[in-house]
Amino acid sequence: MDTLLVILVEVLRLVPLIMVFYIPSLFGMATLKEKGEAYRVKAGLWFGIALVGVITVELVFRSISAVQVAATVGTSLLQFAVALALAAFTVYRLAD
Repeated sequence: MDTLLVILVEVLRLVPLIMVFYIPSLFGMATLKEKGEAYRVKAGLWFGIALVGVITVELVFRSISAVQVAATVGTSLLQFAVALALAAFTVYRLAD
């Protein structure tokens, strides 16, 4: 039971950044869905702004070692993937 609680706390700790990544991901997905393939670069910029911006802000407010930086970037990539999946699901389900 204690292990389950630890896992739940760790998952809930990731939710705020997933929500921060969700907004730009939603804009990027909506741009791809609404405008078509010609707007792929603009959507990529939204995704890049989200990923680089949040990781940079997260790393600036921490004084951490190289191993912790790698862990932070890895966790952020996972959070971004979840946010991107949620945005894709939202855009494609609501648009149809």
